[in-house]
Amino acid sequence: MNEQGDDFDAVGNIPNPSGAENGESDHMIDATSGDNDQDGGRMRRAHRHTAYQTQELENFYLENTLPTEDQRYELGQRLNMEPKQVKFWFQNKRNQMKINSDHLENITLREDHDRLLLTQHQLRSAMLHCSCNICGRATNCGDIDYEVQKLIVENTILEREINQLYSKIPSRPNQMLVSPSQPPHCSSSNPGINATPELGLGGGTRTTEKERSMFLDLAIKALKELLELGEMDCPFGKIDSRSSKAVSLINEKYKNASNNVTKPPGHVVEASREIGLVPMTCLTLVKTFMDTEKWVNVFAPIVPVASTRKVIPTGSGGTKSGSLQLIQAEFQVISPLVPKRQVTFLRYCKELRHGLWVVVDVTPDQNPTLLSDGGSINRLPSGLFIEDMANGYSQVTWIEQAEYNESHIHPLYQPLIGSGIGLGATRWLATLQRHCESLSTLSSTNLAEISPGLSAKGASEVVKLAQRMTLNYYTGITSSSGNKWEKIQVENVVQNMSFMIRKNVNEPGEPTGILLSAATSVWFPVKQKALFAFLSNPSFRHVWDTLTHNATMEETIRIQKAKRHGNIISLLKFAGNGMLVLQEIWNDASGAMVVYSPVETNPIEWVKRGGDSDYVQLLPSGFSIMPDGVPDRKGKSKTGGGGGCLLTFGLQLLFSSNPTAELPQGYVKNVEVLMVHTIGKIKSALHIYT
Repeated sequence: MNEQGDDFDAVGNIPNPSGAENGESDHMIDATSGDNDQDGGRMRRAHRHTAYQTQELENFYLENTLPTEDQRYELGQRLNMEPKQVKFWFQNKRNQMKINSDHLENITLREDHDRLLLTQHQLRSAMLHCSCNICGRATNCGDIDYEVQKLIVENTILEREINQLYSKIPSRPNQMLVSPSQPPHCSSSNPGINATPELGLGGGTRTTEKERSMFLDLAIKALKELLELGEMDCPFGKIDSRSSKAVSLINEKYKNASNNVTKPPGHVVEASREIGLVPMTCLTLVKTFMDTEKWVNVFAPIVPVASTRKVIPTGSGGTKSGSLQLIQAEFQVISPLVPKRQVTFLRYCKELRHGLWVVVDVTPDQNPTLLSDGGSINRLPSGLFIEDMANGYSQVTWIEQAEYNESHIHPLYQPLIGSGIGLGATRWLATLQRHCESLSTLSSTNLAEISPGLSAKGASEVVKLAQRMTLNYYTGITSSSGNKWEKIQVENVVQNMSFMIRKNVNEPGEPTGILLSAATSVWFPVKQKALFAFLSNPSFRHVWDTLTHNATMEETIRIQKAKRHGNIISLLKFAGNGMLVLQEIWNDASGAMVVYSPVETNPIEWVKRGGDSDYVQLLPSGFSIMPDGVPDRKGKSKTGGGGGCLLTFGLQLLFSSNPTAELPQGYVKNVEVLMVHTIGKIKSALHIYT
């Protein structure tokens, strides 16, 4: 065996024995760890890279698919790998991407072919057996409905295009392409679209045959576009130097396609893509995305409320490949200056091959004229590719595209939203990673070991209580259709500040009476990391928090949910007055958060012993921090270095225990003064002057 045959890549493949690199042709030879060495008959073991090495190699691959010899040597030194191993990894990665691309295209063509044959069969059956709706007598084929005639024409055109595409794809060994002349084969997991129609959920009506065919066609077209956007060499985006906003090169076709449609002022299109490892298996992630309740739970900072309006029958159900749903949801940025985005979209999941799934979302009716109110968006083909990795990890490639009206967004937040950070792929993926890492930590580790002195049940209830506190903080900043906050008008209010009230009667976990929520957003000329470090540092708490009364504080409970994201739950005790404060913090690419709430001693002691946390009363306050989204000179948004950040401060208070009491303007003005004073103290401590 030659020298190159002595090393294996991460999946046990022998690299190209010819040593092709930097533009030469790549070849991949399959091998297993049980093959005998021709020289000595000894067994070879496949070299397995660590998750960290794989992630770093993937990150470099995004920037450069053909590293030079010096770059390979530098990577090897940094990752404790031989340059030869690095070289072989890149060879196999390029081969893998090319094979995946061909394979995905074949799958999509096969899907189109099966769908077209089934549609053709249905149309022929309708032509032969159509009858009058009134008298029940048979009609002749010339009386076919206009919509059916239209479908026949579209079917013919699509079938011609599919045949042309099939003729261009060369056959490969062990990759059987379905010929257009062959009948579709229905497996047990995908028996075809002729299944009995199901009733729509959430009060929806039965899906008609025409509606089902239209939805499925839209989903397949969106899947095709997502496959294009998933290509590593796809020219995904650039920064417009004139407006400092991200512009998707792919989405130029949307602009061209809608040239004849009147667009409202402020109409924009944003797009972003992010790749990363997630500590969860592929199938578990797919189940999470196809269960709306679980999906909202994972993405609570982004999705306050969502519901499945219809389950469209495609011959599959549940989490099986081919499941199709119509979902209605709200998307949010934690700031009173950014209105919620109302969005309706189709969600389609498909198993492209074993261990590789795709979940694609797309708005059915993409009409720019419907975006004039600023509260709605068109979700252009978006979603994620999920590929199973070793040790329970999955590699996720997230693509997010949206069409919306930015004129209703405050100028402070327009760069953040337009750059694709505010509701882009980076925030979605980081939120998913933090949630999954938290689940992994809390499920694999004894909670009593995480926080000494607590029972496992007690630690679990503390985590549950902190989750409720954080969710209540979100709703107090940006009220959604799922809660009872009501916005109120205040005379001569400070700029960028909003107030909401809620009359609370017999709501468990919250005090009875009139609740007031105040929120404001301001820009700080410091990095997100620096501001988070200041606000989360116990040594600086007395500088800005009026609850401390300049007292020192002690951390009596500490539960680290997600180490890499700095996700920590703490119970703080202030010296002197003995006040207890529950707090949760994190800091990652999705933003940073410091949320806290005073808690009474007896209820929290009950929770620590394992008692039910649902009845512990909370009034959360805190800070949400995000990068300002303004690009630097290199055209990259300043998510970590240089530039400023956007701070949202939210505060919830009990005004009166009488639910029928009237809230005076004077009390609201006092709260306003408190918030302005707190922001001012933070600025002074950071030596920032307005």
